[in-house]
Amino acid sequence: MLAFGVLSALINPAFTTTAAPWPFVIALFVFGMPHGCADWLVSARLSGRVGLWSKICGFTGYLGQMLACLALMALLPGAAALMFLCLTMFHFGMADATAVGADKDGFVARWGLALGRGMLLLSTAFAAHPIAAWAPFEQIGIALSSWQHGAASAWMPTPEQMRPLALIGVAAGVVFALANALARWRRGHARAAVADLVEHALVALMAALADPLFAVGIFFFGVHAFRHTRRLACTRNIIAPSHTNTHIIAKPYTTNNFFARLIRVHVVSLPLLWPTIPCMIPLCLLLGGFHAHSLAVASIAFYMITTLPHHLLGLRLPAADLAPAA
Repeated sequence: MLAFGVLSALINPAFTTTAAPWPFVIALFVFGMPHGCADWLVSARLSGRVGLWSKICGFTGYLGQMLACLALMALLPGAAALMFLCLTMFHFGMADATAVGADKDGFVARWGLALGRGMLLLSTAFAAHPIAAWAPFEQIGIALSSWQHGAASAWMPTPEQMRPLALIGVAAGVVFALANALARWRRGHARAAVADLVEHALVALMAALADPLFAVGIFFFGVHAFRHTRRLACTRNIIAPSHTNTHIIAKPYTTNNFFARLIRVHVVSLPLLWPTIPCMIPLCLLLGGFHAHSLAVASIAFYMITTLPHHLLGLRLPAADLAPAA
């Protein structure tokens, strides 16, 4: 997916602008939104809750965090956007560090990859395309202001103000990426170190060359959301059918039918995915109607509301204990 993003930008940069919203649109139904909506099951399984009312009670903290993020976004959209971008750097990077095993190679390897990966994606996008990268958040802020009849006059940063910070982020991302690779190399994992550097380079190139919405969408859909879905599909306590003992999982979820387990993650996300769809309708109307670009920006607005509780819940996930081909 990263190579596709880079090649698309090299061969036909205009294509990445035309296709910019579509990774987010596809992600509404495949990997992207489902990997977050699986949090309903994840929350219940991690808390040992059984029964609808018990699961709802256990999910109230998650919903409360969503409401707090929504309130912040409505009152201080600029601050909310900056906090969301910082959190996304951590969220993307930490998930990748776990996915490629860097968190097993020590503090420097883990945090070098976590910070380097997130910064090389978002900081590079804002450094290379400051106006286009900030455009979705500006659109969200304007929409919220119009919804409040112009009452919201909260501070919003400009692309010119953000670009120097983005350049610092790119430089820091390079340093963190090199530290990550060196730490893994010294641990005797030279192949993993080279693979990390290749991914870092592809991420940075895609962010520098492609439309920023396209670049972030490709990473979100094709790397982050896929890897999180794969992790859920390889975690025994999450993927087990509810009628089985979580320590003895029935077929096909412990066999080499990995595709069936990926499908199952999408199926278990449906109880939270269905209520999400009505939530997208007013966001789309607020952002200009029902078309690909408004769906993409509405998705970003929705992720601004949900990323914090999703991230905190993800920190509680146990290590995957099933191989893709178990």
